[in-house]
Amino acid sequence: MRIMHRLRTNETLRSSDLILAGLIVLTAIVLFWVPKLLASHRENRLSIAGKSVIVEVCGTRTHTIPISEVSGSSVVTVRAGADVEAILEILETGKVRVMESTCRDKTCVRTGWIRRPGQAIVCLPNRIVVRLEGSEISDAPESPFDAITY
Repeated sequence: MRIMHRLRTNETLRSSDLILAGLIVLTAIVLFWVPKLLASHRENRLSIAGKSVIVEVCGTRTHTIPISEVSGSSVVTVRAGADVEAILEILETGKVRVMESTCRDKTCVRTGWIRRPGQAIVCLPNRIVVRLEGSEISDAPESPFDAITY
């Protein structure tokens, strides 16, 4: 009789353990995906009105490309000398990257996409700077801080 009672208790614990484990897994999934969904939603709301790609060669502005004028994907070749160049790709969503460059280390290419105003891609050997200017849409009230670093 006592053995049967222990067996029933263990079965009950097993089913409740499974329920608890399932709830923990479900909570982990929700906590993992909700911030990603909110971040992608916020990124989709970035304003492209007034956003521009600024290209500087040797400290002189050579290109100002408004994102609103880009349709689909646009490729721009930036020349900084006779055999010095970088090839930029600009998307209508406001993303910019350096596709190819004649520099040796290719740090500018490995930087990847920039999408937020204030971000920049710098190619030091070629003395080329690509940056985004503009503003973002924000749901937050006006903050007294310019920036917060961690």
